[in-house]
Amino acid sequence: MARRSQLETYMDILRAVSEGTTKPTRIMYRANLNWERLKECMNFLVREGLLSEESNRGAVCFSITPKGRDVLGYFRKIEGELFNKRTRLAEVYARYR
Repeated sequence: MARRSQLETYMDILRAVSEGTTKPTRIMYRANLNWERLKECMNFLVREGLLSEESNRGAVCFSITPKGRDVLGYFRKIEGELFNKRTRLAEVYARYR
């Protein structure tokens, strides 16, 4: 199985938070990370202003910032372009089989 890139890991976390998963343990499961790796990534995303950390009755919760939504949107657009290009290439190659 191929290892995910750092960027893919960050995007998985941003996706999870943007879809309403706000608690660290649930984010960890959604992004398929261990606890240490999650903490490193979350610290980076908060430091870069892509996520904000809040305390809600003693529990830590995260929310995506406008900057985080922009980054996630750019990534989705790039994914869409790459996916469409692969689809088009597959169509071209199919003609020559």
